[in-house]
Amino acid sequence: MVRNPSNRNISRKTSLWMIVFALVVLAAGPAGGEARAGERLPVPRDLPARVFTIQEAVEYGLAHNPVIQAADEDIKSAEQGVKAAQADFLPRVDGSYSFTQWQDKPIAKITDLPGSPSVQFQTSDTTLNHWQAQITQPLFQGFGIQARYEMARQEKHIAGHRRSETSLNLVRDVRRAFISVLYARKVIEVVRQNVTQLRSHYDDAVALYRQGLTARNDTLKADVALADALQREKEAVKQLSILRFQLNRLLGIEESAELELIEWEKTPPADGTRDALPQLNELFLRAERNRPELASIDAGIREAEEGGRAARSAAFPRVSLFGTYYREGKDFPATENDFSNDHNAAVGVRVDWNFFEGGKTRANISQWRHRREALKKRRTDLVKQVQIEVKEAFEQLEVARANLATARVAVTQAEENQRITHVQYREQMAIETEVLDAQSYLVQARNNYYAALYGYQLAWVNLERAVAESF
Repeated sequence: MVRNPSNRNISRKTSLWMIVFALVVLAAGPAGGEARAGERLPVPRDLPARVFTIQEAVEYGLAHNPVIQAADEDIKSAEQGVKAAQADFLPRVDGSYSFTQWQDKPIAKITDLPGSPSVQFQTSDTTLNHWQAQITQPLFQGFGIQARYEMARQEKHIAGHRRSETSLNLVRDVRRAFISVLYARKVIEVVRQNVTQLRSHYDDAVALYRQGLTARNDTLKADVALADALQREKEAVKQLSILRFQLNRLLGIEESAELELIEWEKTPPADGTRDALPQLNELFLRAERNRPELASIDAGIREAEEGGRAARSAAFPRVSLFGTYYREGKDFPATENDFSNDHNAAVGVRVDWNFFEGGKTRANISQWRHRREALKKRRTDLVKQVQIEVKEAFEQLEVARANLATARVAVTQAEENQRITHVQYREQMAIETEVLDAQSYLVQARNNYYAALYGYQLAWVNLERAVAESF
């Protein structure tokens, strides 16, 4: 069976565009949710029974995607870490109880007394119950408590920045998936229009052949072209199903749910002017100011500085105030004691100071210093990466805008060319190959237009994510 080369070329190009859009969405998978293999996400009960705009899809995803919920849990965990560090400023109250059973009576001996024999006497009951309570208030810990508290606060800031990063990634991924579904629908629409037109052309070719005006070969070519278009239609439907599956996963809903999506009205200005965007240098500055990844590294640097301060605190004396109360006796409540106080209390000051620990303190200080320097270098590199992302998205937007203007004209020309060629074929003024070529050019022009349109929207999404700001 002979295939028309032009249609094979169109098929390859159409499939390529579909694969590109699919890869763009699927590559965003880890940022949008990390369900284990085989694990099905629960279906939210408040799924609106209506069509979705792109903004509604984003809001729904932010409310139901498990990765956002996990980031919220990380923030709550960090908040508890702050409370735990803050508790070190407060007094600590400890209590204890011990029970002792001596085999022999505890005794004390006094020997070598001048002119007297040695003396021994019992010092304690053989059964002892000891209750004790102690309160300790740190007075000075070498600034270590304050440093650890500040470290916990920075961990909370980092968790918040990571939550913002996760949110931005999810917004980008939902919008990418949404746009890809819209594009896939248009590809199916183009392919089905092509199938309809090729069926009409096949009927014309059969009619002309029966009239003896064309060769049998023309009918065969039309039949092959129609079969190829039907095959591409099946492939496009399959691709749309995959993209819908990916969008549903990001929204946290049942994979089989079919949502009706409304087109996003994000197109270049109709008068052909440039989009109202800041200059590239201004976008660089905004990205550096807005990106949560950079803010997270800044918080990490501050945490490393406080970690170094906490490590240096080990070289200082640690001073604490304490008060203690105990009861001791042979009965369980410790109220009976024939040999010493059955209860007593004391207050005091305790000073601990370590003079040698095998270089551990110095090593800890160096560890935090190197960690801080590593974070600074990563920040420098990340700033460059952010600038590259901003520039790439900005240039992508400009290219997509120019391509869209060109594609509009090309579609108009291809439609007119196809119409004229079809009329000429009926009038025996054009051959079979010219008709199929005209049809292929029209399919390619329409695909190019929709690829440029949704490529423009995708570039806009990428730019907003790169700058971490909506325009």
